[in-house]
Formats: sequence, structure tokens, C-alpha cells
Amino acid sequence: MIFVLCGTQKQDFSRMIREVEKLADDHEIVVQAGHTAYTSDKMKIVDFMAGDELKTCFNRADYVMTHGGAGSMFESIKAGKKSLVFPRLKKYGEHVDDHQLQLAGKLQALGHLMVFNDGDEICQVFHDLQHFKMKPYGLSGTISESIDARLQVIFSD
Repeated sequence: MIFVLCGTQKQDFSRMIREVEKLADDHEIVVQAGHTAYTSDKMKIVDFMAGDELKTCFNRADYVMTHGGAGSMFESIKAGKKSLVFPRLKKYGEHVDDHQLQLAGKLQALGHLMVFNDGDEICQVFHDLQHFKMKPYGLSGTISESIDARLQVIFSD
């Protein structure tokens, strides 16, 4: 199962869902769409999930596809899931700047996840994800402590 997380931002992120939907003929896909209004007869789409449902989907997922929010990326890494990150981009009005692209790019360079870049072909990137050798990352403490510690390393380069 592919678990998709669009985040809680109010800006539309149908660009990601449209891409992921291309995989729906061959894979079960569950989407937490947040504020993005999108309908599909090929995927299960909900606005928001309660914590227990979210945890169940993470546990069931073979792959996680998420926006580039720090919390979602680190939860995916923590869960040991092969993750493909779709950073929200300013040029499409999906966020106020491109900080998601910067953080996701650094986590990709460290070998923890893969990034879907604008212009990539989803079927090829998903094929690469299936063969991706994810470097495990030992998170400890709260997620905010882990993010703070990683950001110090990331932005000191």
C-alpha cells in the first residue's frame, strides 16, 4: 500500500495527488489530502485522519509519499518506510517559499529518502524507490528535538 500525506497547509496540492494517481492501477493508495479537494475512483481519499488511523496507515504502508513537511518526512524515516517526498513549490502557489525542497534535498543527500523533482516521471521514480536502499536514521527524543538537532547539522554545511 502507498500512503500519501499532503500536509495541513491550506494551499492546494493536487499536483502531488495527480502524479500518485498514475500508480493506482497497480497499487492500493490511501491519501490524507488535508485541505486539497480531490476526488478519484482509484484511491481512498480522506481530508484528515485521527491519530490511531494515521498510525495504522503508516504501519500498513509499503511506501510513503509525502509533502516536504519536516514532521511528515521524519515520521516516515522513523517508521522505516521507503519515502518519496514531493516538496511543495512556491512557483505553483503551494507554499510561501521553497524551504521544503531544501530540507528534502538534504535528507535525500544523506540517503534517508527520495525526492520527486518537478518534471520527473512518476513511474520511473517509483521504480527507483522500490529499489532504493534507505539509510536508517535513529531518531530519539521528541520529533521537535530531532528536527532541531538535524537542522543544526543540515544548515551548518
